[in-house]
Amino acid sequence: MLRRRWLTAILGLCAASLFGQVGQTPQKLPVVRSGEMPFYPPLPNMARIQGEVRLRVTTDGSGVASVAVESGQPMLAKAAQDNVITWRFEPHEPTSFSTLFAYHLLTEPKCMPNKSSNGEIRLDLPALVEITANARGACYDPNDELDLSEPLRVFLTGCEVDGSPIPCESFTIRLYSGSVAVTPTRFKESKREGFVVPKEFRNLKTYSVSIETGKESFRLGNEDIGSLKGKWRVGIDHAPFKEETPVYDAPATLHCAGFIVYEWGEPGITASAPCK
Repeated sequence: MLRRRWLTAILGLCAASLFGQVGQTPQKLPVVRSGEMPFYPPLPNMARIQGEVRLRVTTDGSGVASVAVESGQPMLAKAAQDNVITWRFEPHEPTSFSTLFAYHLLTEPKCMPNKSSNGEIRLDLPALVEITANARGACYDPNDELDLSEPLRVFLTGCEVDGSPIPCESFTIRLYSGSVAVTPTRFKESKREGFVVPKEFRNLKTYSVSIETGKESFRLGNEDIGSLKGKWRVGIDHAPFKEETPVYDAPATLHCAGFIVYEWGEPGITASAPCK
């Protein structure tokens, strides 16, 4: 997950001056005192979108009064605008100036342990912000932040029907390998619940899983064994789908479908199947 961190007063050292046409007096820019750390927005990163965004910033003497996009890709421009709005300045005469956000993706990933995926950031405030990052998922560790202690467990983060949450104990979960069917042991703690992965499933390459209610069920087959860990969100939907954005790509004519969202990863992976 990307985390925003506050810039400190050291940003005052990044004050810069913009020069106009030859013969004109250089414009004195306000000193940025604080603001949120800029980051490479996830969706453009996933889509491999990079480029420059030019903004026109108007100040009121201490903060940002308005930000207008002069040029740049809209998905990148939104992240740049959101960051500029957080800027606070040393007291100054209200002014207007142009600032450039440059977003770059590395062709060759730099995978550094224990380093933020936010990438490298170069600041020449308030004139320039340059962010160079790995393509999303390039250095992803599939086991990062997972609880892999024994006994190995799958944690159910949410269960739902038609977008409304229901108790996870309303679902019966069964695991399959060939003709072998196992109903795994369930657990419920103060803030976590789920099921214990049977030891006989640890060395498999694939498995199948069924989710059942009293009325309906769905089954996912040939799932990679690597998904039998971490965090799951499970649910069943009926047509018409009630979510504003369905979590899977289902035909409008489908009466019922079930899904599992494997919630770790960049991004999480959704698997779905028609109900029986």
